[in-house]
Formats: sequence, C-alpha cells, structure tokens
Amino acid sequence: MQGSKERIRKVINHQTPDRPPLFDLIANDEILRHFNNDTPVEVGDDAAAIRALTAATDGTRYSYFSPMTECTKQLDDGREQKYERWSIWTSNRAFTGSEEYRDVKTRELDEREKTLGYPVRLEDGWLYNKELNNLAHFGDDYNYFFWGVSPGLMGIYGEVGLEAFSYYLFDCEDVIIRQLELNTQGACRWAEALTPEEPFDVVLVCEDIAFKTGPMVNPAWLKEHYFPRLKKIIDAIHASGKKVFFHSDGNLNQIMDGLVEAGIDILNPIEIAAGMDLADLHKRYPKLIFAGGIDASRLLPFGSKRDIADAVTKAIDDTEGRILVGSSTEVFNTVPLENYLAMREAALQYRF
Repeated sequence: MQGSKERIRKVINHQTPDRPPLFDLIANDEILRHFNNDTPVEVGDDAAAIRALTAATDGTRYSYFSPMTECTKQLDDGREQKYERWSIWTSNRAFTGSEEYRDVKTRELDEREKTLGYPVRLEDGWLYNKELNNLAHFGDDYNYFFWGVSPGLMGIYGEVGLEAFSYYLFDCEDVIIRQLELNTQGACRWAEALTPEEPFDVVLVCEDIAFKTGPMVNPAWLKEHYFPRLKKIIDAIHASGKKVFFHSDGNLNQIMDGLVEAGIDILNPIEIAAGMDLADLHKRYPKLIFAGGIDASRLLPFGSKRDIADAVTKAIDDTEGRILVGSSTEVFNTVPLENYLAMREAALQYRF
C-alpha cells in the first residue's frame, strides 16, 4: 500500500501518521487469494504471497509466506521436523536424564566457545542473507522487520521440551545459564556488526517466554538471568540506530517491567485472550509501541464485523495511536475473509 514505509516509521518514532498502520502474518489461503488478484497462492509461491501481503498490510516479519509442501525431515541432532501446510513441528531431543544432558551439552558448549573469538561477518550468515533476500522482494515502500538474535531461551527449552527443561533447570541450572550466556555473547557480536546503513529499521527479537497464564519461568529467575542478557543485546542493536521489536505470545504482565527496562521499542502480539490489556499497558508504559492486539482466538474467527471494527477502534484509542494494528498471533485459515477485511477496513478508515 502506498506510504507504508513512512507510516510505520512515524509510529515507531512517536509521530502521527495519516492512519494506523497494519501489521500481520497471514497464513490464510482465502485472504492471500483475495489480495493476489483473486488467484490462489500455490505451495512455495512466495512471490505471489509477498504481492498479497504488500497489498493487504503495511508491515510483516519472517514467516512461511506461502503454503509449504507437507513432508518430514531429519535434523542433524536426530530430531524430526514435520512440515504442514502452514506450520513446522519439531520433535524434542531425547536424553536419558539430567546427567546425560549435562555431559552432552557441556561438550557442545566447550566446542562452541572455541568459535566466539572469530570475526563476525554478517554476510557470512545464512539467515542474514535470507532476510536480505526477503527484504528485497518486499520493495522499498514496505516494512519488513528483520529477524535478529536473542538470548535463546526459547531454543533451549524448545530443544528438549518444557517438561524435560524444567528438570534440567532444577538439576543443572549452570548448564542452562551457560547456554544463555554463550547465546548472548554471540548475539551481541552479531548486533555490534550492524551499521546504520543496513537497509532495515527494525530488528525482530523472537522469544516465546510465557503461557496464557503467565511466564514459563519464575519471574525472579528471568530478572536475574534473562533480562540483563536481553538488555545487552538490545543495547547493541540500538547502537546501530535500529529499533527492537520483541515477540512473545502469552501473558507477559508479571514481567513487563523487565522487558521495558531491557529496552524493547515494540511489543507483539498482545494476546488479549491471555489477559493482556492495551489500555492498561499503554498507561503503564506510555512510550512503548504495540503490534497486534486484535484477538485472533475468538474475535477474528467468530466475531461479528461490527464487534471487530469496534475492537480495532478501541485498540487505537486505548494506545493513543501507538499501535500497528493486527491479529494477536497470526491470521490462520480459521479467520473468515470478511472478518479480516472488517479489521483491515476499520484501520484504513481511522483518521487521527
């Protein structure tokens, strides 16, 4: 859409655009078809999906832009990845118990530590190059938020599953903390290699750290071990002149102070059904920008067009316009086309 780049730049720099920007991930065949000149987006046709996204929204981040071929792949560490049309599921890495976990991870970390002294060249990284390629496909008048780095807590628990992670955190906490620290050192070196000339404004830090009921890990533990490391990474990103877009599903209310003190600029996706409230968040953190905020679990799939439009207007008013309007997770196939269009139209018609 015309003016997308400037529209989001204004919001994230605390200025007033012509209307609220639209930001979303669209994993919905009917919506993509609608914005692709009424032509279905076929498996693997990222070019068509990107055409649809740029017509429908002002910004997005890395996702599976087009449907994927359903298959199963084997990872080097023995885990399986199951590819479905719009998602990827990775099996857990199995250990016999905490003792084996400690031994195996210690050896892996010892090897990894040897590489930390090597010079960092962003262009040598496959993800950096992939993201540059994605950025180029979206064009100059669109906001593609660049996938960056994090302390990697999600990767640590995701490797083994939350139940096993809970045991390992109790039995060998030092191994978990060491992983966080090495992740952070590597992430800081990546961030320090960024320059103001990079062709993007925003770096995505993606780290699911909460359930719908609250944080996955004790907030006191996060305060001691996670947030100081997150702040180091964010400080390094900010030094290059880039904003930080932090993504975590779930109810973050208990740990919002830690996230804001770490320096995040934009929070996503504001899961309303998990107890997140935009008016309260804006009152507590008036400088924070929000992305999302329109309930995708009940409202968008099942609500009326009027209720959806009212929710959009309320979200904009509650944040005094400091929001990139979109779903509270992703727009999956459960969302009818007419309901997505109702959300979109409400944002397009709003004027400050």
